[in-house]
Amino acid sequence: MKKIILIVLSLVFILFSVSMAAAKEIKKDYHETFDAAMGDILHLRHGDGDVSITPWEKDVLDIKVHYLADVDFFGFGKKHDFRVDFRKTGNTVYVIGKEEAGWTVGFRSIERYEYTYEIQAPAYMFLDLKGDDGDVHIQDWMENIECDLDDGDIHFSNIQAKEVDVRAEDGSLEFTNLTTELSILCDDADLELSDCVLEDCFIDMQDGDLRISQCRGNFEIEADDGDIILDRSRIENLDIRLEDGDIDLDLLTSENPDADIKTDDGNVSVTLERGFSTAFDAWSDDGRIRIKLEEVENFREKRNSKSGEINGGKGLIRIHTSDGNITISER
Repeated sequence: MKKIILIVLSLVFILFSVSMAAAKEIKKDYHETFDAAMGDILHLRHGDGDVSITPWEKDVLDIKVHYLADVDFFGFGKKHDFRVDFRKTGNTVYVIGKEEAGWTVGFRSIERYEYTYEIQAPAYMFLDLKGDDGDVHIQDWMENIECDLDDGDIHFSNIQAKEVDVRAEDGSLEFTNLTTELSILCDDADLELSDCVLEDCFIDMQDGDLRISQCRGNFEIEADDGDIILDRSRIENLDIRLEDGDIDLDLLTSENPDADIKTDDGNVSVTLERGFSTAFDAWSDDGRIRIKLEEVENFREKRNSKSGEINGGKGLIRIHTSDGNITISER
């Protein structure tokens, strides 16, 4: 019986030894082009690949995909592979990257990894993107964008579109010079918007910090854990709901601003540009309220609240915090 076991173990060792090899290089490069016309859609599934999209003047969609991996494989199973499926159906171009990890009884590791999509297209194409762990860079775009990403960074710049819709899990999100209606849903991500004109902006965050710099428009923000900063921004309508975190607002003058700010555990600081016309109503359950404004009209003070008007009271700012201090001042 022992002899049979030794023979079996020897055969297994031989098979493993035969299957064991040095790192296998998997290198794939694809280059495809499609004619493009107004109303066309790019449907891209890029997995862990990094994506860069820039416009050009040609009515052509040009796609270059580079994939390079060194795979160590020891044991039995299907080996790692990669391919990209390209096709055009109607007005939609489908580009679907597929990493075939297979299965392994033994050991497998990837030592070197390069995976990129370099895309040039007319800026009038609608972009429908979905990925996992890759970064996405888009600039100088004119048509709508939908981007769904798990663990990766997103950078958009110089976008003038009707709608931009972003869903993300973990990563860093940076948007510069957008003119659009913007919707963002994200979990553990830090988010920064700068120099944007947003007719409507909806942001739903879980854990992460939000910074909005030199933007204007209408904002609806819901967040759990994180700080929210609006720096030198001009708002018409502002609605903030925050669980745990501080809110710091530096607001420029605007016509009839309407702001409703609520937080549970956190401080709220509002700095107004000189000449800002608004009424204010600040309420804190267990915090201090400080009003550092000149020439307040119709000032009223109660046990947990302070209210009044400045410069004619054309707008309205409402602030409510459970455990936190409130400060309203004029720059």
